[in-house]
Amino acid sequence: MTIRRILFRSTVRLMERIILVQKPTSKTVENLSLGRLPDGNRHTDIITIAFNNSRIIPLHTRLLAANFEGEHTHIVADNSTDPIASREIRDYCRREGIAYVRLPKNRLGNTAGPSYSHAAALNYCYRNIVCHRQPCYFGITDHDLFLLKPVQLAPILDRQSVYGPQRRRDDYWYLSGIMSFFKFAYTCGRKVDFMPVTYNGTYLDSGGGNWKGLYRGLDTSGMTFCAERMDHIAEGDDRHQDMVEIFDERWLHTINGSYWKKVAIEKENILDQLIEKYTFELNA
Repeated sequence: MTIRRILFRSTVRLMERIILVQKPTSKTVENLSLGRLPDGNRHTDIITIAFNNSRIIPLHTRLLAANFEGEHTHIVADNSTDPIASREIRDYCRREGIAYVRLPKNRLGNTAGPSYSHAAALNYCYRNIVCHRQPCYFGITDHDLFLLKPVQLAPILDRQSVYGPQRRRDDYWYLSGIMSFFKFAYTCGRKVDFMPVTYNGTYLDSGGGNWKGLYRGLDTSGMTFCAERMDHIAEGDDRHQDMVEIFDERWLHTINGSYWKKVAIEKENILDQLIEKYTFELNA
């Protein structure tokens, strides 16, 4: 590993530690208890990382509430750097009674890139929300992921400890930071780390840091992973602008919901049409 890479990693981890030591308070948490859930619970905590886009949160939360089957709490974890968008997200969650957590200020997006900011937010949520509440299951989703058909994930997680879109990179694999679900009894006591990592020259994006702590020892021969496919919504091959992803023929990922990559077409302008189109197609 080069000196430059070592310095980069050290800087990222130092900035992450500054984030992690800031504990949730009554000023940053609304509509959510951080006390441990009752023993024997069959509860799922679903954590959505929101980032600078208040326009998609209402539809995201409504569709998840309508189609996620089983006892669950949906938690919007606000990682926004735009104070106006953050206020709008908080105000919406407050009006609708949705659990909301304002995450600590996170400068990793500017320093290291959006994947590192996202991963630091996920690590914060795991340590400061999931580990306190200890739900039977927990999951993470992007804010631009829309659940269009009913889903039950508890039966899958009763058979295996993790579930989501699998990313294979050479000799390694990890679950995508877009959508991943876990059995807490499996992650508890293990090293959970959603940070991007590089092993022997192979880069693993957000969620890749869990290779050593969560995934390396799993026998995947009998496991089920999330099916996925890309679909064009416009001419061109820019996935951030011209495509969407479909997971398990029920989740629509519109991609680039925070617009970290500048594009000519804002999908929010056609979001209602996309939801209508894919709801009809996936339920046909």
